[in-house]
Amino acid sequence: MLHQSALSTSIGLRFLTAKSKNGFISFISMSAMLGIAVGITVLLIIMSAMNGFERELKNRLLAVVPHGEINSVNQPISDWQSIVASAKLIDGVISGAPVISVSGLVMQGNDMSGLQIDGILPEVEQHVLASKEYISEEAWQSLSDKRGSIVLGQGIINKLALNIGEQVHLMIPKPSKDGRFKAPIAVSFTLVGSFKFGGQLDFSQAYIHMDDARELAEIKHGVSGVRFKFNDAYNAPTIIRNLAGAIDQYVYLSDWTRKYGHLYNDINLVKMITYLVLVLVIGVASFNIVSTLVMAVQDKESEIAILLTMGLSKGRVTKIFMVQGMLNASLGCLLGAVVGGLVASNLSLIVGGIEGLLSVQVLSADIYFIDFLPTQFMWQDLMLLVCSTLVISFLATLYPALKAGTIKPALVLGQ
Repeated sequence: MLHQSALSTSIGLRFLTAKSKNGFISFISMSAMLGIAVGITVLLIIMSAMNGFERELKNRLLAVVPHGEINSVNQPISDWQSIVASAKLIDGVISGAPVISVSGLVMQGNDMSGLQIDGILPEVEQHVLASKEYISEEAWQSLSDKRGSIVLGQGIINKLALNIGEQVHLMIPKPSKDGRFKAPIAVSFTLVGSFKFGGQLDFSQAYIHMDDARELAEIKHGVSGVRFKFNDAYNAPTIIRNLAGAIDQYVYLSDWTRKYGHLYNDINLVKMITYLVLVLVIGVASFNIVSTLVMAVQDKESEIAILLTMGLSKGRVTKIFMVQGMLNASLGCLLGAVVGGLVASNLSLIVGGIEGLLSVQVLSADIYFIDFLPTQFMWQDLMLLVCSTLVISFLATLYPALKAGTIKPALVLGQ
């Protein structure tokens, strides 16, 4: 003979799977299960997409933009080596590299586009930014050895139909002493390579050797700025402020959050909203569970009365309907976890296929910092969703289950 606890579970499972006299109860029960499944699926996809954006922000964008930067105000920074050496003594600073930045226009026929042209020392730059990983070895070597070489983003190359090896014509504005701009100068560089970071930088970034940038910026000695790499990019504002004490020159302090911080804030905002939506979606699905169990109790009044008459305790009767509600929620969690996990893990491929099929682009590289929809499925997110759903569902089963235990057998069977 089954133990009473196992008996309650067995009866709850039978009540769930048995065909009800009222088909509407089965419909509501199925709706509750599907509601939970859809909620978990959608929320898991959203959370995986946000994880993907955060991963790409850290591993892609923050690998090719400086975590922190100082720029000269009045006079060029003359001794960048000593500044880097002093900065490395500060907790959180890994390395630093000099830069001379120039703004300009790249022209091809009647087309032109704005550029941020960074003059770098390639052998030092690679210790701060991961740009070398996106540029061919030959192009990086040409940038190191040959003056007059330039590396452009693949986006601007495609936009202007440029080819490797041809001359790239730039217009560089020249400020005068009174703050106004003089007539720009025209210069030409040989396009030796390209990079594809996968976002806005592909359309607005260029690299040349520092000696070439020195001539364009008319800086005889020193550099216009020093860029730094930190061990914790998300703590960049604090580290860059600590760095100010190691510099005895009047400079501008900046970090990546000034320009790209809104991306990180947007990701965190969407995550917070997702958690709020999680509670609301599961709460709505739980109302269906309440409705299902209330109707199931009414439908099974005679069976409950017989069980009570046969000696089943009120607590065990209550457990029957708690089991029924939790099984319904568990099936919804299982279905949602399977479908959501499969879609979330392959979201990039699915969206890429839809883009190719419909000839549309979800994320445009000239607007966003990446040109594809990233995803990163995490088991922690799935466990959070499932556990939250089961807890809320358990609370939802309490009232109708306790109501079942208060049925009076004499009244029900006497009708």
